[in-house]
Amino acid sequence: MADRKLIIFKLGNESYGVEIDVVQGIEKMLPIVRIPNSVPHIQGIINLRGSIIPVLSLRNRFGLPEVPDTDTTEFLITNVSGTLLALKVDAVESIYDLATAQIFETPRIVQTEETSYMKEVVLVENKRLIIELNTDNLLTSQEKEDLQKMLEEQQ
Repeated sequence: MADRKLIIFKLGNESYGVEIDVVQGIEKMLPIVRIPNSVPHIQGIINLRGSIIPVLSLRNRFGLPEVPDTDTTEFLITNVSGTLLALKVDAVESIYDLATAQIFETPRIVQTEETSYMKEVVLVENKRLIIELNTDNLLTSQEKEDLQKMLEEQQ
């Protein structure tokens, strides 16, 4: 029996995961309205069924080069500290059932303020290690404040 479900997604050749409970939806690519001089890592905003949602480029957040969007580019709609945020990913790979035995603490050696987005490490298919993200820590507290101000100005 599964203890948790994880949505596994791709960024380049790497796979990451987020707990299914923090994802409110998976959406196909929508037009992004760019916001010049915006909060770091925020690519712009999308209009999702009447809701204006900022788009966080996980590629940019993790220091990966941006690539052109494809048919597999998707948004994971999440709630980050009370704000809806679209996480832009290269592709959603699968929804995976996790047992407690597959979940490991993040090694202390990689625990820094810059990697506070790492929640845990999980073992899938008995061979692949996946970093599970803590979506609340994808942005710094200052970035969250700046994002909130930006959204208030858009209304």
